[in-house]
Amino acid sequence: MFLSALSLVVQTGLMLFAAPFFRGWVERLAGRLAGQTRYLASGRWQEIRHQFVRPGFHEPGDHLSGLAARAAFVLAVLGAGLVPVYALVPSGFPAPGLLLVCGVLVGASLLLSLPRVVLRGQAALGGYMAFMADALLLPSLVPVLVMVGGQDLSAFLAHVRGLSPLGAGAPFVLMGVALFGAAAWRGTSVGAAQACPLSGADRGVWLLAEDIVQLCWVTLAGDVAWAGCLALPTDGGVEPWLMACLQGGGAWLLKLVIAALLLAGMQLMVLPPARRARVRLACVFLLGLLAWQAAYPGLATPTAQDKTAAIQVQDPAFGAEGITQ
Repeated sequence: MFLSALSLVVQTGLMLFAAPFFRGWVERLAGRLAGQTRYLASGRWQEIRHQFVRPGFHEPGDHLSGLAARAAFVLAVLGAGLVPVYALVPSGFPAPGLLLVCGVLVGASLLLSLPRVVLRGQAALGGYMAFMADALLLPSLVPVLVMVGGQDLSAFLAHVRGLSPLGAGAPFVLMGVALFGAAAWRGTSVGAAQACPLSGADRGVWLLAEDIVQLCWVTLAGDVAWAGCLALPTDGGVEPWLMACLQGGGAWLLKLVIAALLLAGMQLMVLPPARRARVRLACVFLLGLLAWQAAYPGLATPTAQDKTAAIQVQDPAFGAEGITQ
């Protein structure tokens, strides 16, 4: 239990450190695909550090926006600790459900959209569209949430861990793609920076929280689509579990590489904010519905199957022999 708690602390710190590098890498890849010159992947971290040291210029309404950015950062850090990265928690360890994890990430996204809503004129349109899209994202994830049911996320991923992605685990790959769509359509087109009226340390917190939320969505989607690489604590000892954690960390980096390529390619799609929000919600809902329909026969609980069998045994059409069986 102590090692698992320590692992969660390490995981949270790793997510906080890697989030700006991942965003900078995606922006650099998108710029290369578009034929534009971009900063190095570390440029995102340099921008965030620069915002923390520069003085802030506050206007009316910036105080409330700053509070929203800091609250979003707290929720983003909480989400970074709830999303599995390289290992699952042992049996009996308190683990969140998928609804709680998605609710925390959606709440952080809504708080991040508030500073953009207070802008004036045409600049606030993107903020309103992002706010409405994030507000409707949780209802669009209903088919995905139904697949997990009341299970803890670690228990669900432990069940999916032994399924082949090309066999019985294929519906859960679709489920991971639906979760990935929740993060993919939050980005902007190449060269179009997200408007944020904050400055100074508040803007640095806003940028860091935005990067953490995106990395949490990408990591959650990768864990659901390919859970076989997650380390599962066993009674075999600490050393095998640590080696499995290292392998899971390497697989996490591989999933981030694939996700960065996909996100960079999707940024080349130029769509108006309203249409991008509609496409995002429709894709998430349809993919989740398809995954739920494909996985529904395998999600039937043994208790429901036993009740069905008992009803068939009590049917008079079976006769005395059927009742004895």
